[in-house]
Amino acid sequence: MRGIAIAQVLVFHFFFWAQAPDSHTPGWIRQMHNYLHRFAGLTWSGVDLFFVLSGFLIGGILLDARASPNYFKAFYARRVFRIFPIYYAWLAAYVLVMALAGRILATRIPGGAAWESWPALAAQLMFLQNFRWLPYGSAIGVNWFRPTWSLAIEEQFYFIAPAVIRFLNRRRLYVFLGLVILSAPLVRSYIHFHLPAQNSDVLGLAYTLMPCRADALAFGVLAALLWRNTRFRVWLSERGFVLVAAVSIFLVGFVALGKWAPAYDSLAEQSVGYTWIAFFYALVLLLVLARPGGWLAAFTRVAWMRELGKVSYCVYLIHSAVGMFCGLFLTGVLQRSVGSWEQIAMGGVAAVVTYGIARLSWAYFENPLLKQGHKYRY
Repeated sequence: MRGIAIAQVLVFHFFFWAQAPDSHTPGWIRQMHNYLHRFAGLTWSGVDLFFVLSGFLIGGILLDARASPNYFKAFYARRVFRIFPIYYAWLAAYVLVMALAGRILATRIPGGAAWESWPALAAQLMFLQNFRWLPYGSAIGVNWFRPTWSLAIEEQFYFIAPAVIRFLNRRRLYVFLGLVILSAPLVRSYIHFHLPAQNSDVLGLAYTLMPCRADALAFGVLAALLWRNTRFRVWLSERGFVLVAAVSIFLVGFVALGKWAPAYDSLAEQSVGYTWIAFFYALVLLLVLARPGGWLAAFTRVAWMRELGKVSYCVYLIHSAVGMFCGLFLTGVLQRSVGSWEQIAMGGVAAVVTYGIARLSWAYFENPLLKQGHKYRY
């Protein structure tokens, strides 16, 4: 399912803005392109699937280990080995690239390649970039760092979740998760009207603040909590049609959002849309777990999808910058602006290059460090 999530992100960033040159001609080609373009407009929600999966996996780990004497030590040691090395290596790579090629890039990147301010880099270091109090100063900063807003939310979730799950009993945890899910749309709606994004380069606080996206994480933790309830699993196995019906209903709503309000910053999305999408993904996750022999679960076990999910962290971190550099290379070769079909081809190349780098990172950097982290036992 991580593979599905990162595939959606790649589609949105590499292919969504690529318009076919014959999109204004009549006939089935235009219609097909319009339908595909409309579908791609909602693939930004891959990040919501990441949040649901994170809540389910991290919440499940913490629920299983809540009585461990090494609860906090093991959790944070493992998270440090998993998250910090590649993230800070990526920040160091930015400094190195700017120091060696900053002047050259400044003449070739639309919008320039000025150094980000030291306060902005400090925010990146401390995982505070999702507060958006310091805008990125140039196009290279936007492409290099903008995807990391969701990583900041993850880190803030890691800071809060262990204590909540450790010290709240199951009943209070259900109540807490319910309050989080109900409050997130209210917070987003308030921000939508009172603190809107100031320019197109800023994603907006309703999209990036932790309380605004906490409903997706809470749905994941709630799914983990329910899945560990024997009575719930028995009920689900006996009444699987209820889960299928719920997934179908929320799929209709998901498609409706894609048709009439696909933009991530629309009022429909930021009020109830994010919550609807997160609940849909949580239901799909439970369906995969409850019916391991079904076609959807089989799809999540496809080898290439599992492979993509395995390297998804690095792919997510670097894909935007890789896409930018691929675009610079292509325009340099062609000596002209890139056409729509060339943009589509460039997106494909960027996806392949991104995967290649991520695969090397997993084999020689991330996986060895992950094994070190797992030496800390609960």
